[in-house]
Amino acid sequence: MPFDISTLRGPQEVGAYPGELKAPFPKRQLILNAFDMLSPAHVVTGTWVGEKPGPKFDTIEYWQNQAKLLERGRFHGIFIADSYGTYDVYEGSISASLKGGFQIPKLDPLLIVTAMAAVTESLSFGITSTTTYEAPYALARRFTTLDHFTNGRVGWNIVTSHLASAARNFGFKEAVEHDKRYEIADEFMDVVYKLWESSWHDNAVKRDQEKGIWTEPALVRPINHSSPHFPDIPGPFISHPSPQRTPVLYQAGSSGAGTTFGAKHAEAVFIAQPNPKLAGLKVAEYRAKVAEFGRDPRLLKVIPGLLIFLGKTEKEAEDNYQYWKAKGDGEAALAFNAASTGTDWAQFGEDEELILPPGSGGHAFLENQKRVAPHITKWTRAVLRDHLVLARFGATVVGTPAQVADIIEEWVEVGDVDGFNLSHFSRSQSFEDIVELLIPELQRRGIFRNEYPEMPQPKGATQKKHLHHTHYGYSHKWLETEEEAKAKWEAAKLAKGAAVF
Repeated sequence: MPFDISTLRGPQEVGAYPGELKAPFPKRQLILNAFDMLSPAHVVTGTWVGEKPGPKFDTIEYWQNQAKLLERGRFHGIFIADSYGTYDVYEGSISASLKGGFQIPKLDPLLIVTAMAAVTESLSFGITSTTTYEAPYALARRFTTLDHFTNGRVGWNIVTSHLASAARNFGFKEAVEHDKRYEIADEFMDVVYKLWESSWHDNAVKRDQEKGIWTEPALVRPINHSSPHFPDIPGPFISHPSPQRTPVLYQAGSSGAGTTFGAKHAEAVFIAQPNPKLAGLKVAEYRAKVAEFGRDPRLLKVIPGLLIFLGKTEKEAEDNYQYWKAKGDGEAALAFNAASTGTDWAQFGEDEELILPPGSGGHAFLENQKRVAPHITKWTRAVLRDHLVLARFGATVVGTPAQVADIIEEWVEVGDVDGFNLSHFSRSQSFEDIVELLIPELQRRGIFRNEYPEMPQPKGATQKKHLHHTHYGYSHKWLETEEEAKAKWEAAKLAKGAAVF
């Protein structure tokens, strides 16, 4: 049963979003993704020290076992984060990250996808790749290849790269300025849309053994792209269309430029908010921007991050939380935050109040944390270290399956979210607890599926839905009939007196 891509590419709950509220809809079916990285520690720092013996993150066995577990739990997908940079602002080095195994070492997520796809049928794979340092032609081919090999189960998390450490390793003196990165990314998307949607006609591939025609030449064309950052990319695309053509598009920008980019290009966006009320404000912003691009706001799926500590009883859940928090590595957490905010927290003593100049990244971060955690009256390096151990990405929830399900339903009702990116504190426990304890409770409440849906078998081999006709990328699609395309090709050939290519 292939993954039902219509959860991201079909009209659902049309016309209702914050600011345009209508009659309530039936219970929303949650989208659940596992959030991971090919590194010893991803979101929660240091807890690898408490792991049970078993396959490690740098083995195929681990990822295949994880994929099979998630498919058994009917997860929509596994979303794998990635970046090229290291966290070298804290104390002026990467020592804290190296010692804590926090996102270093880090392996390439694209190379593990086929191994996971080989042992699953329905689980999808969201892979992070940057528009800042990758070449669009090469990236397009890699994702097309994965889409073929997974039978249309691949998504791309579109990111831009902000770390100065990554810039230096690609030969630049400093990172590209924020809004310029999104300007480049927008042009990047035009290139890949043309490669995926415009270079090969839907009927180009014939595989006709009798006539000896693998591809009809008249149905393949160059893209002849030119823009300021990508001035001369002629094409044609080197790869034939995959089941989805364009992979499902994810994005996680939260700035003004980031949300505008996501509203234009993304089919699902990831957000990091500490509670449902604040999430609802971000969701409303996104849906309003999507409407400005002429898209139905419900076609954008908004998915916050969530870290869940479960127990069969409240005490068991709390003990679970306290045990793993004690395993956390606060120094590695400070190192990550220092790189993100550009603030070296090591400049402050353990109990010295953190006071930074307005306009700095650290000041903005602290002001936001003061709103999120008003019970903390004095922010020091020691307080911040403890605060960040389990609170780096989104919200943290502790409770029994019923209590956690109540909170999830509150997020959907108050925050208007479509699902969750579920982080882990333990590779050997987190997702097992979710599959064994939480998923059955969500299914009992009718907000999560019991089975993967059966997919129709349309003519033409593809089993997946393509970009929605209101999506910007669809504007690049080759919509001529086969006969019209062939006639145009013949006319061009005669006019040149030679082959078109």
